[in-house]
Amino acid sequence: MRSFRPLNIYVPHIKFLVSLFAMLVINATKCALAQISFPKGFKQIKGELGSGLDDVYSNGRYAFSTRREFLAYDEYKTNDAKFKMYVSNAYGFPFFQTKDSLLWGTGKSDDGIFYYVVVDWGGEAYILHSYFNDSGFSYYSKWLIMSIREYRKKGKLFVFPLH
Repeated sequence: MRSFRPLNIYVPHIKFLVSLFAMLVINATKCALAQISFPKGFKQIKGELGSGLDDVYSNGRYAFSTRREFLAYDEYKTNDAKFKMYVSNAYGFPFFQTKDSLLWGTGKSDDGIFYYVVVDWGGEAYILHSYFNDSGFSYYSKWLIMSIREYRKKGKLFVFPLH
């Protein structure tokens, strides 16, 4: 009696299709997770975690960092009025919502540091901080919010480099 093995005929084709699918998923992920390029002169200052999540990028006068706001906020779904109040209380200065649902706020801490914070659509806070509230601070705060929007417009996530 002859054995019937229909899968043997299709195994090379299945392997090819699985490989092709994997390559497409990897390419799509790479395109969506484009790590940002900081303005010229900014250098990475490694954090203690080693994962890059607490790294700071600074040019010596201004610094950028990031923080996952929704991890500390149990009910995060979107940048709604309740979440806006939460981040306002957390940072100690008012936040405002843009037409495209970003939250942003700026203020000065008790220790004299100026902050400009943008919370994106996923609850990620991008923070510019400096002891100087000057034209450079204004320039980098505009660069930050415009870059977040630009990456989204291109279908990419705005993420700090993770090393």
